[in-house]
Amino acid sequence: MNLTVPRIIALLAPVLSALVIGSGSARADSGDKIETSYEVNVGGLTVLDIKYSSEITAAGYRSQASIETRGMAALFSDYSMKMAASGALAGSQSSPLQYRSRSEKKDKEKTFDLSWSQGVLSAADRQAAKNPEIQAEIDTALTPNVTDPLTAIFRIGTLPGGNPCQAAHRIFDGKEVFELRFSFKREAVLDDNFPGAYHGKAYECRATYVPVAGRYAAKFRKRNEEPPTYNVWLAPIGGDASGGLRLVPVRATGRLDGLKFEAYASRVKIDGRAFKKISATEN
Repeated sequence: MNLTVPRIIALLAPVLSALVIGSGSARADSGDKIETSYEVNVGGLTVLDIKYSSEITAAGYRSQASIETRGMAALFSDYSMKMAASGALAGSQSSPLQYRSRSEKKDKEKTFDLSWSQGVLSAADRQAAKNPEIQAEIDTALTPNVTDPLTAIFRIGTLPGGNPCQAAHRIFDGKEVFELRFSFKREAVLDDNFPGAYHGKAYECRATYVPVAGRYAAKFRKRNEEPPTYNVWLAPIGGDASGGLRLVPVRATGRLDGLKFEAYASRVKIDGRAFKKISATEN
């Protein structure tokens, strides 16, 4: 494999975000807990494991995610990343409060801490870029609606007007600003020919990753590249307080530097129950 693990992770950033982004709004007192595990295969090899959990309470929401290299990939570049976020819920609207990410490679750690006050990102938490021009672009790109990767989970997966995946979301992970632009493709059925824990009805959507500001965005513009696009399948798990559907991502595909990749949910639990038992019999 020509790709190093860090390069794979950088290229998979929008897909990883899409995988841990997906549940729609819910009642603040519902206590819903979602636990998912994903496997990511690149060029026929399983290279990454992703675990995600979120819980909604009367106080708001909490989310956690971890990414670790696996198999042969770990032999060449042992890499891990953990993320955590919390925020407030007002009806179906979410507001980020805290976000932390910590990555580790060869005993070197990088940590990013972000905080919001009344929906505004704290300037004190931003780690200044080495290039002042890039930092200026980041500052300009941090619009009032910018969110962290995990808080976006409460902003994607709803069905406005009965149509899923009709939105764009601006995200800041501590060093890069990017947008995930979703569009609806079709309704589909994932049968037994597809890997993973879920088989049944799903919504197939297109996710486009658009770099906005940061070191990667600067390189992206210099190379005059087209924004990478991926396919993401969202499965319905039930309704929310507003009468809309709640969705969870179960599969994603695309290409990375010419290599095909596939990510799929190997385990999904809703309030401790296997997701496939809920969806297969009730949807």
